[in-house]
Amino acid sequence: MAGRLAVVLSGGGAKGAFQVGVLDQLITKRRVKFDIAVGTSTGAIQAAAVAQDDIPRLVRLWEGIKGDDDIYKKRSGPFLAIITGQPSIYNAKPLRDLLAANIDEAKIRASGKSLRLGVVSLTSGKFQPIAENASHIADYVYASCAMPFAFEPLQDAAKEQWVDGGVRDVTPLDAAFDLNPRAILVIRASPPPQPDERKRYKDLVAIGLRAVDILQSEVSLNDLKNVHLINALLTARDRQQVELSRLGITGANADRVMNPLRAELARYRMARVEVIEPAEEHLDTLEFDPAKIRAAIQAGRDAVEANWDRIEALVEG
Repeated sequence: MAGRLAVVLSGGGAKGAFQVGVLDQLITKRRVKFDIAVGTSTGAIQAAAVAQDDIPRLVRLWEGIKGDDDIYKKRSGPFLAIITGQPSIYNAKPLRDLLAANIDEAKIRASGKSLRLGVVSLTSGKFQPIAENASHIADYVYASCAMPFAFEPLQDAAKEQWVDGGVRDVTPLDAAFDLNPRAILVIRASPPPQPDERKRYKDLVAIGLRAVDILQSEVSLNDLKNVHLINALLTARDRQQVELSRLGITGANADRVMNPLRAELARYRMARVEVIEPAEEHLDTLEFDPAKIRAAIQAGRDAVEANWDRIEALVEG
């Protein structure tokens, strides 16, 4: 399975529109072929589209959103939802219907691509990747998006409850490394933290969603903290190989020098990683504004072109 190219897509709710633009430019325009797609939360929607080999359909899905009501319906208010024992403050049936209409399990299995969707068990608290051979993939994509407090958990046939994989792993690199790719492109939905000191959060919902954003941002940064180290070690390996050749040490002699380092790197499932992320925030997590969605999609396309040199080096390497 070595030698395959992976894409990892982070969580971020409506901010995932940026990822749609990136994928459209990479796959539809630049003809990049990903063999592995891994996603959490909104990234699970995009990962399923990559595995399904149907990015135009993904673009139509996002560009067809006319507002929040196409994704969720408001209940009678957070307080009433709490005292009446509702599982969430929003009803996510519109999102579930949208996913059911756009995710095709047969196409995913026929594509030959590996898919991993990140969900978390409320019972055990463990992160669980769902693979391309699972049944009811659309349901598990929803589960990966089911942000606790906002959306109700998915309950499966075994009565297990599943929620947003971003609770544990916003940018699920480990699930990608487990599939032994040759390289990984990470597409984040959010830019690096950029606090707006002028903004105020006045009600329970706004405060709760802002707290989730802060938590997910911290988790995502932690997920990526070893990327620079991995890339530096792989670059050092390649330079050492070049230097041995320059000194006239080749063949079996070079292998004897390099093999201890190669063996150690193999133990830690290392692959070169590049990260592409938006330069600015286009949407809030649950803000499904059509004009802002289109702007975020275009920003994703533009980001590919602005960073094409390093992306090309990764995908062609």
